[in-house]
Amino acid sequence: MTDIPIKVKSYSGYRAEERPMSFLLGDREYRVKEVLRSTHEERGGKRVRSFRVLTEEKEVYNLYYAEDEDQWYLELV
Repeated sequence: MTDIPIKVKSYSGYRAEERPMSFLLGDREYRVKEVLRSTHEERGGKRVRSFRVLTEEKEVYNLYYAEDEDQWYLELV
């Protein structure tokens, strides 16, 4: 199973792509109500920032930002 590249609108404070605010899945936009967890980690030699988010629709998703690729992904579990 491969994670899905997605478009994310993010808050950029002292760093770019600091946390997701909304994301597009297909042609539907999901607004992030709350970031439940965020971590910095290495996956397969790549540095990523991962986020477990709660949407306004009360659905939970795992997103991550691959820093070296400058790309957001929806993690399939």
